[in-house]
Formats: sequence, structure tokens, C-alpha cells
Amino acid sequence: MKKPKGIIFISNSLKLAKAQVEFTNELEVRGYNVKNVTYSRKAQKFLKNQGKQVENILDKFETYKINNLQKELEKYEDKYKTNMNLLLTADKNYSNKNRKFALEHLVKHFKFWEYYLKENKPDILFGGQERFINLVPQLVAPKFGAIKIIYKSNPIPNTFIVLKDPNGRWDSLNKYWRKNKNKKLTKAQVTKVKKYIDITKSKKKLIYTIFKVPGLTEFGMFLRSIYTNAKYEKFKNPYANLWHIAKEQAIRPIRKPIAKILTESPKYNESYLYFPLHRSGDAQILLRAPQYYNQFQLIDTISKHLPIKYKLYVKQHPSGEGEFKILDLQKIKNLKNVRLIDTKINTHDIIKNSKGVITINSNTGWESLIHKKPTIVLGNVYYDIFDHFEKVRDFYKLPNAIKRAIKRKTTTEQQYKYINAVMEVTHQGQTLFLEKYRNLLTNKKNTELVIDGLEKEFKQL
Repeated sequence: MKKPKGIIFISNSLKLAKAQVEFTNELEVRGYNVKNVTYSRKAQKFLKNQGKQVENILDKFETYKINNLQKELEKYEDKYKTNMNLLLTADKNYSNKNRKFALEHLVKHFKFWEYYLKENKPDILFGGQERFINLVPQLVAPKFGAIKIIYKSNPIPNTFIVLKDPNGRWDSLNKYWRKNKNKKLTKAQVTKVKKYIDITKSKKKLIYTIFKVPGLTEFGMFLRSIYTNAKYEKFKNPYANLWHIAKEQAIRPIRKPIAKILTESPKYNESYLYFPLHRSGDAQILLRAPQYYNQFQLIDTISKHLPIKYKLYVKQHPSGEGEFKILDLQKIKNLKNVRLIDTKINTHDIIKNSKGVITINSNTGWESLIHKKPTIVLGNVYYDIFDHFEKVRDFYKLPNAIKRAIKRKTTTEQQYKYINAVMEVTHQGQTLFLEKYRNLLTNKKNTELVIDGLEKEFKQL
């Protein structure tokens, strides 16, 4: 692709707009024309004060009239070769609302993006990977000669990857692997990979960012959010679902200590496979693996397919404590060959002492590669192109897949090649500005690194 004539940033909150405006400034310095689309009135005001071009998607929504909702849904489903029910499932905010209201807004998203792309003719759209605000422009953009891409952090610290596919695949990794999988690594590549593995294992560094479980200290923040929503958003931003947030913040601190009673410590002298629970509203499930929406039913099914001498260890995501109903966790506890493990136990210790891992598509699969543990992958994820992973799409084949996976051996040479391939397609720079990375939001060097990486991607699109 030649230098893009127009770039659109999509945001649904002030926090996201603040992160994007730094990238916008740098892109504008380099001669790009950048515009913004948002849901948030507060983000809109912030961007305008920064001198940015911005349109609030909800302004257009109020002008759209839908006479026959069913016909409209069928029209766009056919036109864009998609599935409206799966789109609704992938948006955890809208799926909590009245179904008719949610589907009307889904249709309005299609109407908005057809209008907006026709009027503005951008080449590239930047946004997230889930919810209507991102999924609909992903579908509509190609019809108008545009590409929607995603930038996100990845397993290699302080780097990011650019994706066109919201379903978990990395085009750049697939291309690199096809071209280089039979090549020997250089000494420099081996050294780099070994250093990464040694640091990750010795410090037991986890891939994900840990978010604090809500507690009473967050109540003040919630009250401020209500004030902001009332003053700026007029309670119209579908992604400022404060009552749902309030309910979660109230219930999770209550559930957390009760759930802990149901957990136990690992017994490292027994044979077990490890299954990590995804967070309840994780895009990894809602968007990329809706077939496994009910993880508790999946755990029950897996337990029935295990060889008789094996246990299945299950652990909640450390950031998700209190999200699941106690009754659902109790059902896991009641399964005779399943253990619900204390969330505080480090994932590296569990994997290191396991006979293997079963995952839908979580980062635990990558951590299992670091420990060279056999791994079964049930969903789509970037790393399953490597031979280290046993892919299962048919549960009739699960028992034999487990047997094959347990016997599978990954050599150090293979392991290094897989990890190096991921390193080679990542770009320097941090794009996640949460927790310990907040100070990088306005760091000029980091911003320049990110835009350098994006410009490399523009040339390859």
C-alpha cells in the first residue's frame, strides 16, 4: 500500500481517546490525515479541545428509522456474509441489553459505517477487536476499499503486533513461518530467545496484565463514573453500562472469599493436565470461540475424556476472581477427577509440574511452549500454527488427541524456532497503557516506536 490518504481511529471511551491522540499527533507530524469516531461525549470534547476531527456515532443513530427490523438484519447479514446472532454474542455490553434494542443498534452500526466510509474514504481504520463498534467496520470497510487493523500487545515484553484478522490469526506470523520454518537460527537469534525464556521462567512472568479485583475502594470511582455519565454521556453511551459495572463491583468482592474456600493447592506428585479458565466476558471466547461460551460444560466434557490416571486442574484467571457464580464453581469442585486450584498459585508452577495443557486459546498455551509441555488447543489462536500444539475441532477425536499430545516431544531447537518467529514479526513499543505502563502514555520515544512499526505495516498491506 502507498502512504494511506486517510486514517480513522475508533474509540468508545475517554481513556482510549487519550491513548490514541498521542499516536494521532505523531501521524499528523508525519503527514497523515487522521480523523476520529467515538461513542463518548467526553472523549469527543477532549479530542475537539486537542484540535482533532471527530464524529460521535450516536448523533447519526438518532436520525435512523428502522421500519422492519427482521428484514434489515437479514439484508446486512446476507450483504456482509456474517451472522447477526454471533455478532450480538461477541458484544458483552449490548448482549446485556434488551434484545430488540441491541439488534436495532446493530443495524444502525451498519448504516453508520456505510455512510461514514462513503463520505470520508479512508484507507485504514484502527480500533479494537470486539463489540459492534469494531466488528461492524471490520465487515464494512472492504466494500469501500478500506482495511480495519488492530494493534495490540503480545507475549514479548514491550512489543506489539498488527492484525487484520480479529479471529486470532497473525498474517505476518503465518507468512514469516511459511518462509523461514526450515531455516536454522543465527547465533544472535538463539541468544535472544534463550534470554527471553530464562527471564520468563526464573521470574515466573505471566503474559497477561493483572487487574485488581474490585473492592470497596472502587465505590468512589463508580460514583464519579455516574456523575460523568450523567453530565457528558446523558446515559446514551452503550459502553458506559454503569449499572452492570456496579453490580459486578458489588458481587465480586463478596464471591471472592467464598470461591477461595472451594479451591485447593496442587498435588504435584500426581498426573494432571491443566485447563485455565478464561474471564467470563473475554473476547477470546465471545468473539473467537463462542462454541465454548459455557466453559463449565466444556470442563465437564473434558473430564469425561481424560485417561483414568489423570486429573484436570482448573484455575480462575487471577484478574477474574469473583466473576463466576459460586454454584458453577461448586459443579467443578464436585467432579471426581477435577481439582479447582487456588488462584494465587503461579501458572508457571502449575504448567511446569503438569503432564500437559488443554486450552481454548489463552496465553497459557504460549506459556506451555516456554516449558515445552504438550498442549491441546480447542480454538483459533496465533500460536497453533506450530507443531508443538495438538489442534482439536472434533470432540470424537479428543481421547486420542490427549494420548498423542502427552507423547509429543518438542525439541529445544523447535521451541527456539517457534519463539523466534513470534519475535521477528513484532514491533518495538508499548500499546497497553494500564497499570505499570501508564507513564508511557505520553512518552515521546514510545510513541515514535509505535508509529515506526505502523508505518512498516502500511507498506506491507
